Amino acid sequence: KQWYQRRVRGSFTGVSLNFWSSVFITIIGEVFSKRSYIALGGIATGIGEISAGFIWGRLSTKIGRHGVVMCSTVILCILYYLAFISFPFDAATATTTRATDKPIIPSNLYLTLAMGVLLGLGDGGFNVSIYANLSTVFEHKPAPAFAVFKFVQSLMGAGAFLYCGSLQLPYQLAILAVTCLLACFSFTYLERFPQRVLVFLTDGEE
Repeated sequence: KQWYQRRVRGSFTGVSLNFWSSVFITIIGEVFSKRSYIALGGIATGIGEISAGFIWGRLSTKIGRHGVVMCSTVILCILYYLAFISFPFDAATATTTRATDKPIIPSNLYLTLAMGVLLGLGDGGFNVSIYANLSTVFEHKPAPAFAVFKFVQSLMGAGAFLYCGSLQLPYQLAILAVTCLLACFSFTYLERFPQRVLVFLTDGEE
């Protein structure tokens, strides 16, 4: 049961990886005319990812890893809402022409860059916490645990890449929000009740 819950976390990080590495950048290119803004979006996300290591690393000692994941979930849900109201619904699927749908509020470069930072912070918070959890729970056998996690992450990232060019933005955001909440719940449960995994590993070592 706990292995299935760990796969939920890997599934979300794979879907999130596809969103910030391909969908978010594509949307910026469709919404704004200057191609240089695409690079700015990538830089903003990178700043968020780098800042996540420092911010969440310090906060984890005070609020715990599950607290970091909860904060990251709130940040990402805010991001998904901002993306929903500020980007055209066809921005992720307009391949030959620019997006024609009108967003709920006008798209703004500064808001988009702030969303990139939030995206990096939220995604980084999940990854930092998951890596720390795997290193702690599977202290004696970390390689197989990380291998399974990266396999599930890559598999879901590839699956998300298949639909990201044909599924409109609201549906992609809905998938992200649902998997994000499921990953948060499963991580919180595993952080509070890790005993069975630890006992299993101890028995295996003996």
